[in-house]
Amino acid sequence: MLLALVLHACGPMHQMQKVESPLPMIGSMGKQRSGLFKKDFQKVGEPILASAIAISVRSVPFTSSMLGKYTKYRENQGLQPLVMEKDTTKTKRLRYFELTITDVIGLAKALNSVDNEVLLKYLQEDSDLVLLSQISFMADTETAQRIESVDHLYLVTDTNGVLALQTGNARTDYPISASVLETFDFETAGFCWKKDKRGKLQIAHILMDGGTCPGDTEGNPKKLDKTPDYLKL
Repeated sequence: MLLALVLHACGPMHQMQKVESPLPMIGSMGKQRSGLFKKDFQKVGEPILASAIAISVRSVPFTSSMLGKYTKYRENQGLQPLVMEKDTTKTKRLRYFELTITDVIGLAKALNSVDNEVLLKYLQEDSDLVLLSQISFMADTETAQRIESVDHLYLVTDTNGVLALQTGNARTDYPISASVLETFDFETAGFCWKKDKRGKLQIAHILMDGGTCPGDTEGNPKKLDKTPDYLKL
């Protein structure tokens, strides 16, 4: 289940840019909570993108596990239950879309930019925050046809200041908002941090495949602020 979390606090959390859309779009920042039978993503913010970020798109046949997740999503949203075909060959042809951020270098650059300095500060202060890096969803017929007509989508900040999907030329093609996507599953990615030459904390890597941070980067940026023992008096 994807949720929006409204935060009220002092300091960087309070200064964080206003989240106009309550529906999490791929590229949003938030906290993941996992339980025995479900996982939730609570959105706390999203970056401002000056340039489009490439996203891969796949049309994937439903497995029994993913069909169960989508069925549960519809139930939680108060939607009508799926009408399953008696002909199992038709059921097997039922497919969903899977989006994954591919331009992680471009996204890291955007997160380190001046446009997102408040968001970056909050990511530094709460190492539990993660990136919504992949979503699985169903869409209405018109939206599905638009997505199926392209090999790549692009993540953009639309004219309303919120994240949206762009399928083509931004001058002629209107963006796809999170509100038209029936997002029923997701994956997240963490961050690896380093200090630049001026000693300023920056995102060095986005861990799309999990694992540990490479080299002298750290998953918890506060570790980079620790004074080495040999410098302590």
